[in-house]
Amino acid sequence: MRTKTQTITPAKAATLLEANTANRPLSKATVHAFAEAMRRGDWKTTHQGIAIASNGELVDGQHRLAAIIEADIPVKLTVFTDVSPDTFDVLDTGKKRNAADVLAIEGEKYSLQLASMLRTVWLHDNRPNTAWSGGNARVTNHQILETLEANPGIRDYIVTGEQLANQIGMIKSAAGAASYLVARKNSAKKLEPWFEGLIEGAGLSRTDARLKLRNLMLNMARRQAGEGRRRHDTREQVVLYLTAFAAWTSNEPVSRLRYTTGDDIPAIPKI
Repeated sequence: MRTKTQTITPAKAATLLEANTANRPLSKATVHAFAEAMRRGDWKTTHQGIAIASNGELVDGQHRLAAIIEADIPVKLTVFTDVSPDTFDVLDTGKKRNAADVLAIEGEKYSLQLASMLRTVWLHDNRPNTAWSGGNARVTNHQILETLEANPGIRDYIVTGEQLANQIGMIKSAAGAASYLVARKNSAKKLEPWFEGLIEGAGLSRTDARLKLRNLMLNMARRQAGEGRRRHDTREQVVLYLTAFAAWTSNEPVSRLRYTTGDDIPAIPKI
C-alpha cells in the first residue's frame, strides 16, 4: 500500500468515482456538508482521504470525491493506492467522534449538553428560518468549536438550562441556548427578573409573558409524557422562549402564546 497527498480536481474526482463499484449508497447530506466545509476553507488534509484498490476499484472516499465535484474546487486529499480489495469490509466500523466527544477531548465539562446548546446557537445565527432537523441542519464539529470560541459565555448557561428543564419542562439544550442568546445581548443584572420569574413563577400576573411560557412548557411536557405524543423540537421551543422574552421586555400583556410551523425567529430586544 502506498500513500501520498494529491490535489484532486473536480474532473479527477469524477474519473475516480467511475471506479466506485463497491461502496455504500451515497448520502447527499454528507456530501453537502463536506462541500460546504470545502467552500469555506475549513477542509483539512488528514489521514482520512481516499483509497484505491490494486485492481483500480475505489475502496473508500466516495463522499469526499462527490463533495469536490459539488464544491467545484480542487482539494488536497491523502490518497492510498494498491490497497487490498477486501479492506472494504473493515472500513468505517469504528465509532466516529461527535461534537460532544470533541468537546470532552478539549477538556469541557458537561460536553453533551454544551454540544447541543452550541448547535442550537449556530443554527440560530446561521439558519434561523429553516428546519433545525434533518441533513440540511447538520452542524460540523469544526463549526461547534468555532461557535464556542466566539461565545465562551455559553458555558454559564448550562445550569440555567438544567433549571428550566427541571422547573418548566423545556428541552435542556433549548432552554440553555435561548437563555444564553438573550444574555448575549443584555446585561446579567437586567435579566435577573426574567430568570427569577421564569424559574420560580411566584407573583406573576395572568398575562405575564413569563407565566404564559411556564404554563405552555409545562403543558407540552405533560402531553409529551403521554404515549404516542410527538416531541416538540428545539426550534419550536426557542421561538416560543424568544417570543415571550420580547413581550416581557416591552411590558406587553400576553393572552396566548403559540407556535406555528415556519414561524420566524423573533429578534432579541435589548433592555
